[in-house]
Amino acid sequence: MDIISITTENSIASVASQLQTNNDFLAELQQKAATTQRGYAGNVRIFFEYFLQRKPTGRDISEFWALDSEVANGLILKFKNHLVAEGRKAATINRYLAAIKYLIKVGRNLKRCRYHFDSDRIESLKVTKYRDTRGVDVDEYNKVFDVIDTTCVKGKRDYALFLLLWSNVLRRAEVAKLTVGDFDYHENTLTVYGKGKGNDETRIDLNPLVAEAISDWLGIRMNLKPSEPLFIALDFHNYGHQLTGDGIYAIVRKTCERAGIKKRMTPHKIRHSGITDALDLAEGDYRKVQHLSRHADPRTILVYEDNKNQYQLELTNKLAARVGKRRRAQ
Repeated sequence: MDIISITTENSIASVASQLQTNNDFLAELQQKAATTQRGYAGNVRIFFEYFLQRKPTGRDISEFWALDSEVANGLILKFKNHLVAEGRKAATINRYLAAIKYLIKVGRNLKRCRYHFDSDRIESLKVTKYRDTRGVDVDEYNKVFDVIDTTCVKGKRDYALFLLLWSNVLRRAEVAKLTVGDFDYHENTLTVYGKGKGNDETRIDLNPLVAEAISDWLGIRMNLKPSEPLFIALDFHNYGHQLTGDGIYAIVRKTCERAGIKKRMTPHKIRHSGITDALDLAEGDYRKVQHLSRHADPRTILVYEDNKNQYQLELTNKLAARVGKRRRAQ
């Protein structure tokens, strides 16, 4: 079975191996951030496996690039409809489409596309961002510090990590990029890098207590160099390596469960919680909260405010009270 005949096939199934067979695409993919590489690679693999019922090869990618634009767009649309029928969320479907469009872009850049691809005709689904920005309140979050033992190495790391996540509402990808040289104890500052692979950086201020906790954590590590990671893994197999985004996620989830926090917590849920609490402390000053959160669009802060005050529920209750009175009176 080849890529030309996949218009009549259905299925799904595993991409690192597929990408390794196509060095051109892999080289282009290296320009993306590590998390984007893994995501795009996996999504492209599933796209091909849906039609081929097997792992794709470099030849399959080349044949896809050689397809007529109408045929290629028909395949993408069929795959999109399949994802919709499966009940996938709009954001998930859009990630698949972004990976496929990037594959087409690479083919064009490498001059491997035989025909002009008009991938823009495949429209993404509309997504409502940050629909649920509610996290936990500060009393609930404080439970994590009751289960962190700051007399041990792991406790010192986790104490500094949980303080930083709340106080500066950092994204886990931002924390995972931090090095020792990014931390300035004397100035109480931290240099934070953007979500992508670029060099965009922001210098943020730290509360002295947070800076002291980070300094205490670094103080137990010997002969540190500025290029070394700020937070490291402490398990046997990965000791000393940069603490990854997945590692930070696991620490947050396990520590919060151990602390008895009922809501399923993630690093981003901590970020939501901190931003929501900051809105109260800033007395509704969106500009201040935007500087804290580093959201590019100030309108995003309004979503936090709406969720915090439950404006929708307030009006729903008032509307419900105005109808059905006769039925209730019976």
